[in-house]
Amino acid sequence: MIERRVKRAKEMVRLVNLDEIRDDLRMLEEAIEETWKFMREIGVTSICRECAKETGSCCKEWVEDEVDEIIILMNILMGVKIPEKRYKDGFCYFLSENGCVLKVRPVICVSFLCERITKKIGLEKERELQEIAGRELELGFIVREKILKMVSSYFSERSSSKSYRLPSHSPSKISST
Repeated sequence: MIERRVKRAKEMVRLVNLDEIRDDLRMLEEAIEETWKFMREIGVTSICRECAKETGSCCKEWVEDEVDEIIILMNILMGVKIPEKRYKDGFCYFLSENGCVLKVRPVICVSFLCERITKKIGLEKERELQEIAGRELELGFIVREKILKMVSSYFSERSSSKSYRLPSHSPSKISST
């Protein structure tokens, strides 16, 4: 249940040493903005907006199952106001009137392109978008691993619906690729 994951994420905030990941979060936020900037430039966001008017959005309720406590926590740490309730029945909990409220999104939300989009933007722009989005996903994974180490005590205190693998080591700084 998504409300339970939101509650857990809010409880975990106290376990995060923001000073240790502040620069990492800033770099992640920049990478996220680069992805969105390119998506706007090549017309992906306008295609999605048009389609959402016709179909109600591809962000169906099952998509929220990909959003775990750590993704929610990362968003809270980045200043995202998490909804108190679902905007529209049958759709993702994080979908609002203006689109997704999340900055840090699950892999499927970052990388999925429907046939309508791929036909419109073409293979070259699709590849370029995948490369740009790949940086966002890479940085998100690194920040996620650092946060998992910080909040590991939370999971040892409680049983979770998901199993989390804690890394054996974690880079101290995000390397640039």
